[in-house]
Amino acid sequence: MTPLSDDSEATDLRTADAVLAVIPASLLLAIVVAVALPFSWGTALAAGSVPATGSIGYALFYDPPTARE
Repeated sequence: MTPLSDDSEATDLRTADAVLAVIPASLLLAIVVAVALPFSWGTALAAGSVPATGSIGYALFYDPPTARE
């Protein structure tokens, strides 16, 4: 793997990594909440899917990936 020479490429990489980390983190947090509090699994996972879906929407529509030249 070669080091990135342009700061914009490094920013894109960090944004993509953050989006990929938020998806399972929000669902894992929902599972922890379902175990710790008296919420049903379905309710907790539905609530956890909102930030996961929001991060996917952010990555696809607000800050979409661009082709490298």
